[in-house]
Amino acid sequence: MFIGFLIIAFNLVIQGLGNVFWFRRITLSAKNESIISNYKILKVLLFSILFFTVIHVIHSLVWAFCYYLIPQTAGEFSSFSEAAYFSMVTFTTLGYGDISLSSDWRLLSGLEAINGIMLIGWSTAMMFSLIQNIYKRINITK
Repeated sequence: MFIGFLIIAFNLVIQGLGNVFWFRRITLSAKNESIISNYKILKVLLFSILFFTVIHVIHSLVWAFCYYLIPQTAGEFSSFSEAAYFSMVTFTTLGYGDISLSSDWRLLSGLEAINGIMLIGWSTAMMFSLIQNIYKRINITK
């Protein structure tokens, strides 16, 4: 459990820093614009989704790296790519079940799933806020 909470804390820092970086980047680039073009809106939305997707892949890779480093779980995977696959499936709560951890370490994968739900929810909230701000700016300029 302790290892899982450390990984969650590390991922929270990554998510927090990523959100602050992206929020500042978007607000600074849009500050001096009175009218936002459709191209600019589409660009911001697409790059935001791509940015958050990359962050979630990093989260999954952090978990995979830890699975691969922990001696008791490293033996469960034949390669790092298998650990990354397991991590991605677990982080997104897809949970195919074709690979699973031994009974002593199963709780770690449950914590990863909780971490994934929360962080993906956080990114969804950021996207919702971004879309709300775009609608507000469009209505103000009309």
